[in-house]
Amino acid sequence: MRVRKIVLISLCLIGGMSLSYAQEDEIVQAEILEADSTLAEKHYNSGIDRFSKKQFKAAIADFDEAIRLKPEFEQAYFNRGMTKYEIQDYAGAVLDFDSSIILNQNPESYYYRGKVKHVNGDREGATADYSKTIELNPNHAQAYYYRGCIKFEAADYDGAIADYDQAIRIKSDYAYAFNDRGSAKRQLDDLQGAINDYKKAVNSDNSLAFAHNNLGSAHRNNGDYKLAIQAYSKAIGLDGKYVIAYNNRGSARYDAEDYEGAIADFTKAIQLQADYAFAYNNRAAAKFKLKDYEGCVEDCTKAIELDPTYAYAYLNRGNARELMRDEIGACEDWRKAVELGAEGAKAHIGICQ
Repeated sequence: MRVRKIVLISLCLIGGMSLSYAQEDEIVQAEILEADSTLAEKHYNSGIDRFSKKQFKAAIADFDEAIRLKPEFEQAYFNRGMTKYEIQDYAGAVLDFDSSIILNQNPESYYYRGKVKHVNGDREGATADYSKTIELNPNHAQAYYYRGCIKFEAADYDGAIADYDQAIRIKSDYAYAFNDRGSAKRQLDDLQGAINDYKKAVNSDNSLAFAHNNLGSAHRNNGDYKLAIQAYSKAIGLDGKYVIAYNNRGSARYDAEDYEGAIADFTKAIQLQADYAFAYNNRAAAKFKLKDYEGCVEDCTKAIELDPTYAYAYLNRGNARELMRDEIGACEDWRKAVELGAEGAKAHIGICQ
């Protein structure tokens, strides 16, 4: 799930203030206020322009000046908060969103304050802000989506699906919501529902490599290895450095008994990420199938070096050592595998003394 959203700034421009003229001796003061307001708007619009050019420090300086000249300039607080959010000054962003909320109950300020809390691990606070956003703007698809993400993280998959449903109701081509709803359904063992949602995700945005990867995993879990390989290949075509997709396609090829193809994919994953213990163990399993027991031991040993608690690497190395007539080494590995929780190793220990 889950990296990967575009932050949008509200480019709302405001017109000049209409002033009420009271007694004649107040006219001069009113003109000063009008001049300050006009100058504040100029700094505000300059800040918007500089933000669009990613000149964030300069944008903040403009918003600072706009607020100095016009202390109740709610949009300036909001957009300064957005700029601070962009440069990951989360504490500063929250203070500005707070000011925006006090001045105008801006739903976007609740939303982005929620995102800051979410990033900082405050799920309860983020949920409250997303919920307030929805209360103020019932058609805020992103607030439903991110609240659903928090529920997903808390393993409340039914609750997550309910929020993703609402996000999709509002935004019918919401690819991220389709993808994550598919993942929630997958957690609930609704494989066909997951497949349908992943398909909708890639139909809405065919450039999402992770959605193609997820579709491949759902097909693989459903036993459709050919479709799984096709989906993983699409993910790799979109992102040639997608390590997990190479590993997953290798696993699908392994399941389809294409062991040489599996080895090629696991090798590519290792080339891209040299400390990928899973790929070493998986390549070892494919080598075992091809009766390359020495190669299997070598890859299992590397996996264990990278992760000394990797139970199945010990199990696989033990199996290879047994066929190489190294019964002492095999028994040592099986005992370690059992100790680490690999129940399948217990069946082998009977031959050990």
